[in-house]
Amino acid sequence: MLSIGLALENIEHLEERLVAVSTPGNPEYGRYLDRGEMEDFFYPSPEAYGTVIAWLQNAGVEYVSQQGASINFATTISNANKLLDTRFAYYNVDGVQKLRTKQYSVPGEVTQYIHLIHPTTYFGKTRSHKMPEDMIMQSKIAAAPFETNINAATHCSALVTPDCFRNAYGVGHYKPDPDSGSRVAFGSFLNQSARLDDLHLYQSTYGIPLSNFSVVTINGGLDHQDPNGHIGEANLDAQFENAMSYPLPQIQYITGGKPPFIPNLDKPTADHNSNEPYLEYYEYLLNRTNDELPQVISNSYGDDEQTVPPEYAKRVCDMIGLMGLRGITVLYSSGDTGTGASCLSNDGKNHTEFTPAFPSTCPYTTSVGGTQSWGPEIGWRASTGGFSNYFPRAWYQENAVEDYLKHGINSKAKAYYEAGGFTNFSGRAFPDISAHSLHPNYAFFSRNRQGSTGGTSASVPIVAGLIGLLNDVRLRAGKPTMGFINPFLYGIMTKGGSLIDVATGTATGCDGTNSQTGEVLKGSGIIPYASWNNTVGWDPVTGLGMPNFADMAKAALLVAD
Repeated sequence: MLSIGLALENIEHLEERLVAVSTPGNPEYGRYLDRGEMEDFFYPSPEAYGTVIAWLQNAGVEYVSQQGASINFATTISNANKLLDTRFAYYNVDGVQKLRTKQYSVPGEVTQYIHLIHPTTYFGKTRSHKMPEDMIMQSKIAAAPFETNINAATHCSALVTPDCFRNAYGVGHYKPDPDSGSRVAFGSFLNQSARLDDLHLYQSTYGIPLSNFSVVTINGGLDHQDPNGHIGEANLDAQFENAMSYPLPQIQYITGGKPPFIPNLDKPTADHNSNEPYLEYYEYLLNRTNDELPQVISNSYGDDEQTVPPEYAKRVCDMIGLMGLRGITVLYSSGDTGTGASCLSNDGKNHTEFTPAFPSTCPYTTSVGGTQSWGPEIGWRASTGGFSNYFPRAWYQENAVEDYLKHGINSKAKAYYEAGGFTNFSGRAFPDISAHSLHPNYAFFSRNRQGSTGGTSASVPIVAGLIGLLNDVRLRAGKPTMGFINPFLYGIMTKGGSLIDVATGTATGCDGTNSQTGEVLKGSGIIPYASWNNTVGWDPVTGLGMPNFADMAKAALLVAD
């Protein structure tokens, strides 16, 4: 099966439209597009669909389907060779046969309509195609050993329970209206599936009214509910988002499959490919009506930016921007490897450099970093942050990042990083906001047992649930939802002091190990003294700081629509 991503029309106007609907004070603020308006302005013309489909059918392709701005098709190898003027072949890589081609082309009459075709030219040293082990369960820093008989009243400095984070971030006893129209969601990939039984145990233990999340499967995703399957990541997403936002409706989107992949030292073979199939995910979501969609989606996943093909990353980022135009906040965890793990470029030059994480580097996401300790919290040493090598600095963060580069970062460290070419200070800076990650750990349930967990995977559903509450506040006041929230955060929040600044802490990395798993990475790039520092204002460890719901809700109601 091959997929053709058709070229989007008017995509050069995406950002200006997103600025208008997302910036408080703009006359267009909150005037989001519905599906039809989005498709009319940005999606390929009927001529584009017709021309590409006719090209496929004239070449003898019988199995053709359309999904949003993509066309999927299946054909024989010989026909694919003729179609793409190439030669697909089975490459024997570590004893496994993999069908790929080194290059392809399309005829002139369809060139203008095609953005990318995948998978075609991306190779991995495949051994077997299996899902990676449950990283939440095996991580040396993101999951503590399972315990039994944990007291729900344990002090927050020992174990973080719902009352801890609801009080820390100003939610307290606020109760949203389940009929306000505010809906929250989380994405599950890599055969992850949250278990309702575990959610109910979590709810019962911490006095949360019992409720269910609904499930939508995409691209062959499976809601397996298997206590012996991959459930740890999805379970913490379901439980923490629910604990922050109950009784708002909650949706789990389970997406199957894996996308193109470029190996690097941290993910050396296709057997290690844990990149998520983002295109299929967003094609499905954008094809829904606004009434079918949540207004905030938490995603506790991310990839080393350099393992994602640039054109694929650009396409995904544009689709996330379209989600923002629809009034949807898309959040991603920033990562658990500090300044990076492999810290070596995979472009053939083997240049030592920091390793940013995608999709957090997409300027249209809200990237969530992590903190540690309690009362007060400080920057988590493994919170991933930094600057993109793919995307330029975003318009909404220009002042905040410039202030950090002029006053926040140690001048000698900045000069050292610049001289070594370790980072791209002009790139999109991340994270944007943070919440507690680890030390102390979060209480959660998995496999019908109580245990503890953490990481930025835990931070992002907390923030997503809180944004669901902000949407509830605005909807009950007759206002539109927050939508793409970054301009609000960097603008009104920094002026009004409604975020909890995290001015202490340091994130480290690039020391030859993967801080998430504890694995020693032989041959990795070593950057002595590699670190980011916390400071007053924005920094690459915790972004602008942690949320304060009470103050944010007041600011959200004062925004002119």
